Amino acid sequence: MLRKLFLLIVFFCMSSVSFSNSIYSKEQIDELSRKESKIILNGDAYMGEYINGAPHIVPANRNFHQSYYTDNAVVSFYQLSDIRNYYDLQSNGSAIQLWQDPANLDNMHAIYMSSADPGRTWPDRTMQYFFSSNRGVNWSYVGNAPASGRSGYGMITGLPSGAALIALHGGFGASTNVRAQFLVDAFAGLGSFTILDPGGIANKFSWPKVVLTQPSSAVNKFVFLTSSLSTAGTNEDSAFMNIGTSLSSSSFTGYKLINAAQAETYALARGADGRIGISYIVDEVRFPADYGSVFYMESTDNGTTFSTPLKIFSADFNTDSLGGLRGISMLYQGNSPKVTFETIKQTRNSTYIGGAPNNIRFWSSSLPGSDPNRSIIIADSNNVPYAPMVGSNDVEAPVCRPSIGQSSDGADLFIAFMAQNEAQGGTDSSSYTDIYLTASGNGGASWKRPFIITPTSPRMDWAYVSVSKINDKSGNTDYINMTMQRDTVPGSHVNTDNPGTNAKPFFVRVSYPSPIGINPVNTIAEDYSLMQNYPNPFNPVTNIRFSLPKISNVTLKVYSAEGKEVAVLVNNEIVNAGTKEVSFNASNLASGVYFYTITAGDFRETKKMLLLK
Repeated sequence: MLRKLFLLIVFFCMSSVSFSNSIYSKEQIDELSRKESKIILNGDAYMGEYINGAPHIVPANRNFHQSYYTDNAVVSFYQLSDIRNYYDLQSNGSAIQLWQDPANLDNMHAIYMSSADPGRTWPDRTMQYFFSSNRGVNWSYVGNAPASGRSGYGMITGLPSGAALIALHGGFGASTNVRAQFLVDAFAGLGSFTILDPGGIANKFSWPKVVLTQPSSAVNKFVFLTSSLSTAGTNEDSAFMNIGTSLSSSSFTGYKLINAAQAETYALARGADGRIGISYIVDEVRFPADYGSVFYMESTDNGTTFSTPLKIFSADFNTDSLGGLRGISMLYQGNSPKVTFETIKQTRNSTYIGGAPNNIRFWSSSLPGSDPNRSIIIADSNNVPYAPMVGSNDVEAPVCRPSIGQSSDGADLFIAFMAQNEAQGGTDSSSYTDIYLTASGNGGASWKRPFIITPTSPRMDWAYVSVSKINDKSGNTDYINMTMQRDTVPGSHVNTDNPGTNAKPFFVRVSYPSPIGINPVNTIAEDYSLMQNYPNPFNPVTNIRFSLPKISNVTLKVYSAEGKEVAVLVNNEIVNAGTKEVSFNASNLASGVYFYTITAGDFRETKKMLLLK
């Protein structure tokens, strides 16, 4: 039986959003959609503080999530550590805690911020470093990074040699100033780090994100971004760029101000030809006219100069008030930039509404249309069960903190993200979160319907997903590798002082069939239609075209003359408007009459084709 598909609405407005997937009543949604939160700084973690009191609402239906498992995915979980972690807020944005070596896919490197102190100061907070040489089947705890001294909020990547490069901030070494520093391992999995220290004023240059340049002979070895460790929305709110010119000693060109907001609201990546891209959410104080908008800029000289920033998403506070807030992630597919980010309902002065429906968007220069309206919605209340963020206020929203990766052959893209679920009972109820995954086989022009990958029984809190930028592939099977945190209680101990927290790091490996590519033919279509395949008769490959007047969830299946399903060409994917084409290879089928059926929203049509061998 064909599944009922839900139409994805591109232009979101509060009066027309469908909550048919929601576990909350309309009255509860209305209340939660008006609850504002102020963003404040809690140490070096961001949290929200409810204005006019926190909502205490228990959802009506607690059992929706089971139906969102998919039979096509096999998910394996590996716990990295038994240590009970009390510093359980892994990132203020989209986490980057896993790196699979593209030159040696057997090797994986992971980090995890941890403290065994149940108090409120976490003097032992550090980045734990783990290594696997067999694609995540077995992991070894290498040690703390660095070996001594307090640190946190790290990200990991690697050198061409296969050794890890970790960026973090802390007050260790010759100075106790909290600042960005970099750890370069001697070789893969050793844990003997050289510390590269750009120095700086205390709390001025924190939360680093880094990308290596190419080739290794370049003067500039890596480019990185940091930001001030200060309260959002103040005059201290600013971000900076710097360049490291050595991987063996502390040599840097110096910090320069950029327009990004603070605390991990920026991302970097490198293209196949060495170009460096930066995507970021705009700083609120210095650029109020573009507050919440998302920009992209690129360098072709290893970070020395960058192009004029291009606005790829424009926040409009006169309409839906959705704007970029925290989560943003990017990579290059060849030399084509791919950026995913959350947009969350906001007002001004660092206030946001975590209970209002929001979305996750995807942008690439390869998508049709023009900027800043080129990006597409890949997750919202139309394809992920709606639940608001309530309780522990970790600056989240119903869907948030996306992380993007690609297959090792560069053909497929994956995005994982956090989604709020049911609230824990009691007066301090907090939302549990789950992890959802979606995939694209055509550069992001269309995406699979997001599906849940984390267990729902027993009820745990899964958060801070980090997808490896490169992921191994075997034949037509993708292996999507990621890390995430599991906790027995929802919400962070960091922002709620919940002594019951029992957070642990997990490596998760998803086996998933490589998505079939949908090729765009035209960007405009007036009506839904399914066209006759060509050639017809065919042997063994034919092409099928269809048209969509607006973005839709699409399923396209092939059946034998007896009505047996023999192929799924498009499996509940989010497809942009226009005329599209899919190839069908029937080399494993016998000659005869076959039927192909498309379902897109309320549209359904079937046509006949003939295979002659």
